[in-house]
Amino acid sequence: MLEALRHGIDRARLFAGALRSTKVVQPVSPANLLAFAWAASRVPFGPHLSVMFYAQTHPDREAVVEYDGSGGCVRRMTWAELDAAINRLGNALVARGASGGRRIAVMLPNGSEYLIAQLALDRIGATAVQIGYHLKAGEIAYILSNAEPAATIVHADQLVAMTDARARAASAAGPMIVVGAAADPTARGGDVVAWERALAAASPGRPSRRGGLGGRGGVLVYTSGTTGRSKGALRTWTSTGYEPVADLMLQVGVRSDDRHLVVCPLYHSAAPGFILMMMALGATVILMNQFDAALALDIIERERVTCTLMVPTMIVRLANLPAATSAPSLRWVMSVAATLTTDAARRFMERFGPILWNFYGATETGLVTLAGPGDHLTRPGTIGRALRGNDIRLLDSAGRDVPDGQVGELYVRNSMLIAGYHKNPDAMQSALRDGLFSVGDLARRAGDGHYYLVSRKHDLVISGGVNIYPREIEDHLCTHPAILDAAVIGDPDPEWGESLHAYIVLREGHALSEQGVIEHCRAALADFKRPRKVTFVAELPRNPTGKLLVSALRARP
Repeated sequence: MLEALRHGIDRARLFAGALRSTKVVQPVSPANLLAFAWAASRVPFGPHLSVMFYAQTHPDREAVVEYDGSGGCVRRMTWAELDAAINRLGNALVARGASGGRRIAVMLPNGSEYLIAQLALDRIGATAVQIGYHLKAGEIAYILSNAEPAATIVHADQLVAMTDARARAASAAGPMIVVGAAADPTARGGDVVAWERALAAASPGRPSRRGGLGGRGGVLVYTSGTTGRSKGALRTWTSTGYEPVADLMLQVGVRSDDRHLVVCPLYHSAAPGFILMMMALGATVILMNQFDAALALDIIERERVTCTLMVPTMIVRLANLPAATSAPSLRWVMSVAATLTTDAARRFMERFGPILWNFYGATETGLVTLAGPGDHLTRPGTIGRALRGNDIRLLDSAGRDVPDGQVGELYVRNSMLIAGYHKNPDAMQSALRDGLFSVGDLARRAGDGHYYLVSRKHDLVISGGVNIYPREIEDHLCTHPAILDAAVIGDPDPEWGESLHAYIVLREGHALSEQGVIEHCRAALADFKRPRKVTFVAELPRNPTGKLLVSALRARP
C-alpha cells in the first residue's frame, strides 16, 4: 500500500511538472470551463476533447495549416472551424448508420480531411481502421475482411482500388464518403457521397447521444507486415495511459506554443500520436501532403516550425540539402520507426544543431525509450533509456533475464500496450510473457541503463551455428563514404546454413566494387560477419515509415 501511494505521488509530480514545462496552463474563464465540462459530459472520452476545449476557450487561434504536394498552402483552420468540421462529419456518419461502437475504414493521404476523420470517429465513439493509401486492392481486401468496417472514408485517387477491394471482401459494405471527388460520385451506385456534399448537408452541432453515440473510441492500426501478414493492433482511448508521454514532453521540452510539422504518414501510429500530443497542448499542427526535403525546409522557414517527427530517410535528405538555407526556428526533431545511424545523426546536427532526438517504441507498445542529442555521439547506436512507466526486461529463449552487455529479446510492460490484435488472440498471446510484450526486437543494455537494438529476432542470421546480427554489419557498412544505405540478410547456404548477403545503395557520384565492400568489413569485423555476396541497388525496399521490407529482399531472384 505504501509503495502504491509513493508511485501515485511520483506520477502526480510528473504530470504537474509536464503541465508547468509545456506552459499549457493558461487563464480560462469559469464560464468557458463550465461550458466545456457540460459538453464533454455528453460525448465519448477521447483526444477529440482537446479540440472541443480549445474551440470553447480559444476559438480563433490557429489549429491546423495544410500544404499540398507542390508546397502551396491550401487551408488554415481555427480551433472553432476544426471543431465544426469534426461535428459535421460525425453527424454525416451517424445519419448513415455508422454510429458509435462501429469500425470505420479510413484510406486517405495526409491532409486535414484525415485529421477531421480521425477526430470525428473519436467523437462518436467509433474505431478508425487505418488503411495505407499505397496499398493495392488485394491488400485492402485483406484488411476489410479482417476489420469488417461499417462505412468507408476514401480519397478519390484510391476509389477504384477500394471499390475493387470491397467487392473481394464480402464483409465490406456500408456507405462511402469520397474526398477529392471532382464530381458527386453517386453514379457508382449505392450510398456513395462526396465529402464536401456530406459535410455541407450535416449539422455543425455536436452529435447527439440519441443519434447512436457510445462505444469505446479507438484506432485499429495494421502493422507494417515487413515479414508477413499484417495484424490489426487495437488501441482504445479509455485503456491508454500517458506517463511515458508526460516524461517525453518534459525531457524534450514540448510546449503549447510549438508549431509542429507533420511529414510522416497519418495511417501509421507515430504521426497521429504526436499530433494528438501537440493538440492536447493547444499547439498548431502543420500538415504536409507528401514529403519533399526542399519543400519541407521551405515550409519550416515560412511557418516558423519549431518541431517535427521524421523517419531517418527524411533526416538524411534534409541534411543533404545545400547549406544555403537554415531553420533557426527548429527546437527539436524526433526520429522514429527505423534505425538512425550515428553518421546520419552527426551530419544532421552539424547542419541544424543539437536538436535531434529518437525514441524506441512500436504500434503495440507506444513510447518505450528516449535518446537525446548528446547520446548520438557519445553512445553511438543507442535507443536511449527507459521512459517513465516502462518495465523493460531482456530475456533469453528460456525466459531468463540476461546480464548487462548480453543480447536478449526486449519485453516491455506499460500503460500504453494495445488491447490486443483484432480477431487474432493467439498472436497476442504468443507475444506475451508474464504480462510483458515483445515485438521480436533483440537488444542489449549497458551498465548505465542505455539500451541498444541489435536486430529483429526474425532477421537473425545463423551461419555455421553462430548468431549474426545484421544491424551491426549494416551500421559499419554505412560508415563508408561511398555508401548511402545498406541492408544485410541471410541467403540459404548448403554448407553453412546461411551466408551473408549485403545490398548496397551508393551515394550519388560515388563508385565502389564488391571487393571494396568486403574489404571495408574485413578491416573492422570478424570474418564470420563479412558478407559473402554484395548486390548494388538503386534503393532498398522500404515502406513509407522507413522500415526495411526484408521479405521483399528475400523474394529477389
